[in-house]
Amino acid sequence: MATLIVAAATVLSSCSQSGVVPGDEGTSTASPAASPATVAPTPTETVASDIPAPVVTPVASSAPTASSDARTAVVPFITTADWDASAAALDVSAIVPGIVEGGGTCTVTLTNGSTTRTAESGGVAAASYTGCEAVAVKDLAAGTWQVQVRYSSAKAVGTSKIRSAQAG
Repeated sequence: MATLIVAAATVLSSCSQSGVVPGDEGTSTASPAASPATVAPTPTETVASDIPAPVVTPVASSAPTASSDARTAVVPFITTADWDASAAALDVSAIVPGIVEGGGTCTVTLTNGSTTRTAESGGVAAASYTGCEAVAVKDLAAGTWQVQVRYSSAKAVGTSKIRSAQAG
């Protein structure tokens, strides 16, 4: 048993001499020489990478885009695109948020296959938007029509999203 105590004392004294604290065998107060694998590159070194650089790809948007046109870009909103059976017409109306003015032109475009019909109405100033007076487009073939409204004035221009409407 005395041999075991002497051996333990020898091990403990050698640990404290090398800077290792019992229980912290993974750490050392002595600074080991850095291996070449752990040396960080200096800021002037170039490091090769297997990761390719990101590529920026433009994405199409339905929002108005800037162009050489100095007018405010707006997006009309179709509020009505309903079939009026008694008048045998498709009634279309819209509002133009973001601008309050009178005198602009609202152009309604209806498309069914290769057939396109257009009608115009005036823009009317309301409290917080411009309204497009309703138009009634007659003589349409029965079926689904794609409806779009374009607003144009001296101050603003823009086109709505397409909305489907049933005629006949």
